[in-house]
Amino acid sequence: MRRFVSVAGVAALAALGLGVSPAEAAPGHPDAEVTGVAAAFGLTADQARAQLAAQDDAHRLAAALPASVRARSAGQWFDAAAGKLTVAVTTAEAASQVRAAGAEARVVARSQADLDRTDAAVRALIGAGVPGVYGWGVDVRGNEVGVDVDRTKKTAATGSFLSRARELGVRITETASSPRQQSGTIQTGNPWWPGSESNCSVGFPVTDSAGAKHFLTAGHCTNDRDQAAYGASGQQNRIGTSNVGGTHSVNAREGDMGVVAVTEAGWNLSASVNTWGQPAITLTGAAEAMVGDRVCHSGNTSHWQCGEVKYTHKSADYGGGLVIDDLTWTTACSLGGDSGGGWLLGDKATGLHDGGPSQCVDNPSDGDLSLF
Repeated sequence: MRRFVSVAGVAALAALGLGVSPAEAAPGHPDAEVTGVAAAFGLTADQARAQLAAQDDAHRLAAALPASVRARSAGQWFDAAAGKLTVAVTTAEAASQVRAAGAEARVVARSQADLDRTDAAVRALIGAGVPGVYGWGVDVRGNEVGVDVDRTKKTAATGSFLSRARELGVRITETASSPRQQSGTIQTGNPWWPGSESNCSVGFPVTDSAGAKHFLTAGHCTNDRDQAAYGASGQQNRIGTSNVGGTHSVNAREGDMGVVAVTEAGWNLSASVNTWGQPAITLTGAAEAMVGDRVCHSGNTSHWQCGEVKYTHKSADYGGGLVIDDLTWTTACSLGGDSGGGWLLGDKATGLHDGGPSQCVDNPSDGDLSLF
């Protein structure tokens, strides 16, 4: 698809001078969220909605707390069981102020300053890292600083650190595992995100002459040089860098193709094509399709779609002076977000997705064809 980068949300409205506050722009709770919360916490849908509504109320109350209450707080949280905002304070007087403001109060031993000092001391002890220690920070509900340790990775240095940490009064939690930075597999048809823009699809994983890892995708997804590439929305799970140096992208008469460098550890290239629920296809090479061929493509939006090649080496004019030559036009369905995904002729790579219709139709006319 031709990818249009939209600007939406509160920030955009504010930039337009419309003065919309986050509270005014807050969306309702979609069914998917309600269902997810209900499943995660063993609630009915109505109970989940009530809990989410109470959560909204708690956020509004937290934003409206008087400055005097904020100054004396040792932390705050939404108590789902009570359905209210709870604020930790160190004196009975402060607790009365919290209750007068409409929140629940919990009297605790440590002030926010106490917690911050302990947290800073723990950070100083950890320095550049301690074997097995994978987490540390303030637990406002416990009114303490906690340290998490993977016992399977402990060394003598870990034991020394823990002895000193206990002297600070921190809580030590030992586990048999620890989190790792998420990674994944570069696979044809999987989604990827150029920076903060809308998603595109992986074309084909490749290596260069030096053995460095990359993947091919659409040039209109890689227009910006040296743009971060991510494997998840919201600029999460970085893969690498798109269009390194500004010399790895074409979106002109010569074609619509770009290269993303896979630079982050943990990402592996796969010759297996994501067929979205069908048996995977392992690529065995490349081939050029001809008119009448049955070809298929894998993309993040329309997933796995097949059709007939109607034209080859045909040019397309997308307007605004953008003309692309030597495209293959097919009857297969495609949708926005499929950009850059791989097209296959059997188990051979045959092209990268370039454009197509705004919706899929039966018996498509030339205006409804998909192009690679």
